[in-house]
Amino acid sequence: MKKTAIIGIGNSLRQDDSLGLILLERLKNKKEELPDNIDFIDGGSGGMVLLHYLADFDIVFILDAVEFGGKPGELRFFEKEEIISKKIKINLSTHENDFFKVIKLSEKLNEIPEKIYIFGIQPKNLGFGCDISLDISESIEKNLMQIIDKIKRLK
Repeated sequence: MKKTAIIGIGNSLRQDDSLGLILLERLKNKKEELPDNIDFIDGGSGGMVLLHYLADFDIVFILDAVEFGGKPGELRFFEKEEIISKKIKINLSTHENDFFKVIKLSEKLNEIPEKIYIFGIQPKNLGFGCDISLDISESIEKNLMQIIDKIKRLK
């Protein structure tokens, strides 16, 4: 059985940037709807700490606020290859460069998971503050159902 993790990334002091962490907590509360043997990891603001997490798993799902030019609250699914090749222009909230460096370093160390998937939610506001935007809040339940469905199909 493949070792699988769901990693939420975000900064709870940057409004909608906390989306990855919020979604992670909501998924933990719905873990009975997900396949067994999934680890839930709070990846904080990302950075090199993610390197250690990636090395431990075969399949990794990343939850994050992603600037891809969509409507606030819109969910998009990306595979690692799409992001690395730069075929799709996105900004992974406030930690894009760190995340790409972590993936590249993980590849160089031959510790990269077989699959890395990213669930990106278009943020509305990444300013300082603790509250998420209303548009984002209203989209969370719908996005959770889509995320759960996709994880079931890919795991």
